[in-house]
Amino acid sequence: MRHYNKIKTKVLITGGAGFIGGNFVHYTVKNHPKYEITVIDALTYAGDTKTLDQVADKISFVQGDICDRKLMDKLVGENDIVVHFAAESHNDNSLRDPWPFIQTNLIGTATILEAVRKHN
Repeated sequence: MRHYNKIKTKVLITGGAGFIGGNFVHYTVKNHPKYEITVIDALTYAGDTKTLDQVADKISFVQGDICDRKLMDKLVGENDIVVHFAAESHNDNSLRDPWPFIQTNLIGTATILEAVRKHN
């Protein structure tokens, strides 16, 4: 079990360039200055690095896909806490093509969970 009372707690935030994730990043930077924050976002239609401009010097940013097992294993292994916001969120788009939703929302989440389980 990891201990969270050390000097720097490392936090990985998925989907951190989106609306909800970006607001969480800003909240965390403001209210938990001792946290070392890494954001991963694929920068699809819902993510934009401009969301993070005001805190860019206080975080690390990785453009990547949560379905990438090797990348997620590395990032999860380097962090103490994972907060998962990455998702395909425009549900009306799933009526035309459900596969991006299945890939990100199911496979991506399962990929993160497997990395978390591996790294305890």
